[in-house]
Amino acid sequence: MSHAKIAIIGGGPGGASTALYALERGIDPEDITLFDAAHFPRKKLCGGGLTFRGSESLQELLGERPFGRAVPNLIFRASLGDIEVREPGPQYLYDRGILDHALIDRCRARGIRVVEGARLKSIEPGASAHRLVFADGTRAKAVLVVGADGARSVVRREAGLRGGPLGRLVEAVYGPGDSARFEAFDKEGALIFDFEPVLMGIPGYRWAFPYPLPDGERRFKVGIMDGRGIHSGERLREETSAYAESLGLIPLEPKIAGWPEHYFHRKSKAHTEGIFLTGEAWGIDPLLGEGIAPAYQMGAYAASRLKEALDRGVRKLPDYERRFLRSEEGKNLVFQGFLADRLYGQNGAHWLSVLFANPRLRELAARETEVYGRLRRRAPELILSYIALWWREHFGRRPRLTLPRAR
Repeated sequence: MSHAKIAIIGGGPGGASTALYALERGIDPEDITLFDAAHFPRKKLCGGGLTFRGSESLQELLGERPFGRAVPNLIFRASLGDIEVREPGPQYLYDRGILDHALIDRCRARGIRVVEGARLKSIEPGASAHRLVFADGTRAKAVLVVGADGARSVVRREAGLRGGPLGRLVEAVYGPGDSARFEAFDKEGALIFDFEPVLMGIPGYRWAFPYPLPDGERRFKVGIMDGRGIHSGERLREETSAYAESLGLIPLEPKIAGWPEHYFHRKSKAHTEGIFLTGEAWGIDPLLGEGIAPAYQMGAYAASRLKEALDRGVRKLPDYERRFLRSEEGKNLVFQGFLADRLYGQNGAHWLSVLFANPRLRELAARETEVYGRLRRRAPELILSYIALWWREHFGRRPRLTLPRAR
């Protein structure tokens, strides 16, 4: 039976970044073992979009970018109009198989032991270490266990930690079809987040992203997210097919795949004796379902707390969740949840119109100074802009009361 001080379950963005940041915090690579159920490179259902802050984190982790494609801007869209979002630098699109493999290779190159084909089955708690039981019957012991095993986290389940809300996405790969419709769509060259589903009664958005692969063939990932998981996969697949057709795209895969998403919530639990959650096991952005960038930020946080636990010789840090909620990433994930509760709640169509009509939001989005996922600090001025707009709509058009002149 192998033994490690730190066992990381899951080699995606959350797990790999936690391992690499742990080295930066001074943890010996020989003290870390990373387990994943898959063999890398592996196919992964994901839009593959990485916003500016995620791109900065990736540069920090790897020092160079894997094969991908830069995109200059985002477009938030609905029949209400478009909001163009320009961050301080480009966003990037990646194939998740290539991206995750690059991080796993970096872990290996830096001396971290990576065990592939290791599907966690259960955890047997211990006073000084936990015993990990894998599906093939092998076992391992670890003083500290990091759960970075995604939406269906076995670590979270075994630890009995309360999770956040679950949603659903479906996605497939498409290629150019109808020339006129495709050319109109293709010339935009942006990451399109289309919120029309909110107006159709689906609490989420649909997307159409370029899908870059080394062979240079034109491909696109098209999908839809149900941020509350209330609609059937069949309906989401029908809507995805119709959306792709409207863009002049044709399917390149026999079926539209589906997967759950686990969203961050301020009341979620991510820690108990010897167990620390990170990445989607803790939760992703509740508004857009962005998972990669938050996972990198969570990885940096988890690594710091793991180092603290080792230095202090403890397995429990009572403020693990609380301190994260006070961090910049934590505060903004809570804010994203606030927005998601409105957009994806009972009055979603109303709040969507409020956001699209907010002049201050449009101004900030176009300035190239703001970063997606970092708008919490702008909340007061956005609220004031909303109040001013509401006041003008309700009182600004009323005729002035004219009093008769005194004679």
